[in-house]
Amino acid sequence: MSKIGKTWWGQRFIEAMETFTDPKRLLRGRQYLSTHRILGWRVERNRVLARVRGRMSPYLGFYEEPIYELHIEFLPLPESAWDNAIGLIGSRAGFLARLLLNEMPDEIEKPFEALEIDLLPRKRKDIGTHCSCPDSENPCKHIAALYYLLASRLDHDPFLLFELRGLPRDELARRLQKTPLGAALASALTENGGELFSAESYFSRPLPVTVPDTVVPRDYWRGAKKLPSGVEPPEPAPVSGILVKKGGDFPPFWPKDVSFVEVMDAFYEQVRKKAKDWM
Repeated sequence: MSKIGKTWWGQRFIEAMETFTDPKRLLRGRQYLSTHRILGWRVERNRVLARVRGRMSPYLGFYEEPIYELHIEFLPLPESAWDNAIGLIGSRAGFLARLLLNEMPDEIEKPFEALEIDLLPRKRKDIGTHCSCPDSENPCKHIAALYYLLASRLDHDPFLLFELRGLPRDELARRLQKTPLGAALASALTENGGELFSAESYFSRPLPVTVPDTVVPRDYWRGAKKLPSGVEPPEPAPVSGILVKKGGDFPPFWPKDVSFVEVMDAFYEQVRKKAKDWM
């Protein structure tokens, strides 16, 4: 099974739940996740609701696989805590720029720690859970499966943690843009092209060109004049890897434990060496 908790926020989330959940139940919960028994889940404000398919147990009277309803409710941070955190984050250009570009800084927890605020849940009371299964222990293995699912989702979308603690992504961006530095940065980002919007694709779409019937394709590509010989070849353009880095170290399609960016950096370096040898 692919490793869950590849990023620091995913790892910290797992560490938190390990402090107040029985290890055997965690193991069974991870097995539930690996066998695709979570039928569906959704986020409603600070609550995560899910449906989990249980197992047949004739000994307990279950002759068909039961469906359980469960939810996890996160304790939202007080409004005053968010005000203080937004004020501190909004005064730091590095954090602010990445958040406004929809990227999560690796050290985002430091401003919260400076204010003695726990962004990630640390105590059992920070998370409330309920499952309709007959297990008297809470959290049960079904809740544990949902824990692991959330940890994997946090690897790919760390902004989900802000929403679960009471501040949706859109509200976060709006409040950051109201800070003095945030307003200046948002203005700089949009002054050349107006308001930001999502593009249909990363690449420009080709446009059809009408070629007159009198043009012979072979002559068109050869050109009217012969190209001069002895022209020095231009320096190869460096590969910036913007598109590779845009998805982060662990994009959704990348199931491995090693960073996707590091793998691609090594791959590009090998391509450069091979190309140099061929030339």
